[in-house]
Amino acid sequence: MPVDYSGLALPKLGSKLARAIARKTARLEDARKLRIWAHAVKERDLWKDRKTGERVRRTRDLDPLRAEAHHIESKDNPDTRYDVRNGVTLSLATHEAVTHHRLTIEGTVFFRKGGQRYIDGTFAVTFVRT
Repeated sequence: MPVDYSGLALPKLGSKLARAIARKTARLEDARKLRIWAHAVKERDLWKDRKTGERVRRTRDLDPLRAEAHHIESKDNPDTRYDVRNGVTLSLATHEAVTHHRLTIEGTVFFRKGGQRYIDGTFAVTFVRT
């Protein structure tokens, strides 16, 4: 939600403080969008690990069945960062295996964005041991 700064004395636009405020605002907005993205991915997958089919939990504890939303294509890619098709729900245990390259995700259906082809996490994906 945008902040209303009308009526407040703000530093001039080029100042160090103004740039710091802009960076902080951008970071907070990015975090908000990623939370929305992660929740949408988990809801779409019905809170189930896409590899095992087990129901995952909403918790902050280091529970092996903790729900995690995983970006198939790196979240550093701005074209797919907030695209729900670029995500799958995994348990903490499965997510660790994927992020440590013990498992790779292979797609069955793909989508195009910005001239590139990406795995569509909305459809079936397979997990391959590496």
